[in-house]
Order: sequence, then C-alpha cells, then structure tokens
Amino acid sequence: MDRHVWQRLATVVLAALVIFSINTFSPVGNGDGLGITTIQAKKKTHQLPNLLDQQIAILVGLDINPNWVREQSAADSLIYGIVKPDDTVPAGINEDYSYLVTSNRDKEISLFFKADKKKVTIKYANHGEKLHTKTVPLSRLVEQSYRTKKQRQQVNKYASALRTE
Repeated sequence: MDRHVWQRLATVVLAALVIFSINTFSPVGNGDGLGITTIQAKKKTHQLPNLLDQQIAILVGLDINPNWVREQSAADSLIYGIVKPDDTVPAGINEDYSYLVTSNRDKEISLFFKADKKKVTIKYANHGEKLHTKTVPLSRLVEQSYRTKKQRQQVNKYASALRTE
C-alpha cells in the first residue's frame, strides 16, 4: 500500500478511538481554558439488595458462627426479635437493635445488631460471657454469604424458618 492509504487508515482508526473514548468516559470538570477537558472512567457501583431485618439477622449469624446458625436452624431453634423497652438486655443495647438467639440453652449465643444502609453494628456473646462489639460493612456480609443464587436461597430458607418472640 502506498503512504496515503496508510495515513487515511491511521486517521480512521484514531477517529474511531476518539469516538469510543468519548462514549466510554464521562467528562469531569470544566477544562483548563485551553480546550482540554479532564476525563475519568466511570466507576461501577454494585447496589446492595433490599434485605429484610430477618435476612440481615441470618447474615450476622453466619458472620459470627456459621455452624451455630446451621445447627440451630436445623433444630428449629433460632429466634428473631426486635428489642423492646421492657426486655432485659446487656448495657449498650436499646430499641434500635434486633436480636438472634436460640431456644437451646446449651448452644446459646446472643446476637444483637442494628443495620443501616451501609453498615451493621453487631454485639454478641456466648452464654454468660463478655459482650463483644464489631461493625462491618453490609456489603461485606452480602459478598460473604448472599452473593450466589445458592447462598441467597439458603439465607432465605433460614430467615423464613425463624421463630419470633
């Protein structure tokens, strides 16, 4: 091929790349006055599923002790509830918290939690032991135990089997 054909081909390829980059990137800012605009790739964000408090209770339980959740669910012993003003609960737990406990006193773990759209504060203890506190991103609980279809089905099965007080 001669030189002019190569130049035209290069021009077409460059034009295609410019059009592709304009469609792929979104402008950020107003430019610098020299006709140059900064562009930045759009960041993908994963939207969290809308979860019921009972589903979050199961995700919290799976985070703290997955074997306990499996065993107590199989024994139909998991109990979910929302803390009421007249409930006897450890210091630092109030009506903003929900709980997941078991009716099986030999395997008792007390889980209290409160969730917002981004994080879950968990307070938990084995029977009679000191209360531990941790805060985790809700996205981590979802990624850990609610990502695949099989995980979602299992969590939903556990949540639907919860007893209430």
